[in-house]
Amino acid sequence: MLFLPTSLILIGYSIITFIYLIQHRKEKIQKKLFLNELMLVLLFFISGVIFPFMFQYHSNSLSIHTLNFLWATSSFIFIIEMIVWGFVLRYNSNLSKKNPEIMAERDYYDYVQKVYDNWDESVKSEFGRKILHLFTCSVIFILWTLGTILENSGFLSQFGLNNYSFSHWLIVTIGFAFVFMFQIADLARLNKYYMLPNWARKWYLSMRPEETETFIASTPLVLSFTPFIFTPFPIFASVAIITTGADALACIIGKKFGSHKLRKNSKKTIEGFIAGGLSTFFVVLLVLNGYYYLMPISIIKILTMAILSTCIFLLIDYLTLSISDNILNPLLTGFTMWLIYII
Repeated sequence: MLFLPTSLILIGYSIITFIYLIQHRKEKIQKKLFLNELMLVLLFFISGVIFPFMFQYHSNSLSIHTLNFLWATSSFIFIIEMIVWGFVLRYNSNLSKKNPEIMAERDYYDYVQKVYDNWDESVKSEFGRKILHLFTCSVIFILWTLGTILENSGFLSQFGLNNYSFSHWLIVTIGFAFVFMFQIADLARLNKYYMLPNWARKWYLSMRPEETETFIASTPLVLSFTPFIFTPFPIFASVAIITTGADALACIIGKKFGSHKLRKNSKKTIEGFIAGGLSTFFVVLLVLNGYYYLMPISIIKILTMAILSTCIFLLIDYLTLSISDNILNPLLTGFTMWLIYII
C-alpha cells in the first residue's frame, strides 16, 4: 500500500484540474481548449491507477520488500515536494495580500502582455523552447544507460533489482516530480497568479502566448509517456524521441528552410512536414535496431512500425485538431507500435 500516496496525488491532480476545467468550461469550449484539458485530466487519473504496477511489470522476481522501498521512496519525495510548494504558495499569498503594491505588480493580465511582448519566432528562440522537451528525452536514455551499467556490474542484483525496475523507478520518479512541480505552478498561475514566487514566474516568460490561457505543453507530454512503461524499452524510447526530437526537427527545419506552406493560412511548411516524417521513420528504425537485444523482432515488424508511426505523425501534423500533438503523437504512435509488437 506504500504506492497509495503517489496514486492519490496523481488522482488528486486529476480531480482538481477537472474542477478547474468545469468552472471555466464555457471559456475553454469557446477557445477550443476543453478537449485538450480534459485529456490532461484523464492522463493524470490513468497515471494514478497504473502507478502501482509500473516498477514490477518487467521484473517478476522483484520482492515485495524491494517494491515497498521503491514506492516509499518515491512517495516520500513527492510528499516533500507538495509540502514545500504549499509553504511557498502560502507565503506568497500572505505577502501579496498584505502589500497592495505587490498584489498590483502581480496582475496576471499584465504578465500575459509581457509574455506576448517577449515572444520571439526566430529559429534560435524556438530551439531554446524545444530544449526542455529534448531534455525529457535525454533523461530517459541517461537513466536507462545508468541502469544498464549498474546491472552489468552486478550492483543491482545485490538489492534484488534489474535494469527495468531500477531505470523505470528513476524515470517515473523524476518524471512525476517534474509534472507535480509544473502542474501546481500552472494551477496557481491560472487561478491565483499572485501566489507564485518570482523564480516561478520567470519560468513562464518563454511559454507560447497561446499557453497563457491553459496548461503548458510539457505536463501532458510527460504523462502521455506513462502507458509505455509497460512496453519493451525500445518502444518507450521511440515514443519519447518521436514526440520530442522529430517534432523539434520538423519545427526548426520548417522555420529555417521552409518556404512552401503546408496548407493555406497555416504556419507549418512542407519542408518541416517532410523533415518530421523522415525523422520519425529513421528514429523508429534506428532505435529498434539499436536495442534489438531487448526486443528481437523481424525486420518486417520493424519496418511496419516505422512506416505506420510515420503515417500517424504526418497525419497529426497535417490536421488541425483540438487535442495537442504532444498528447496525440506519443499515444497514437506508441499504441500502434505496441499493437504490432504483440500480434
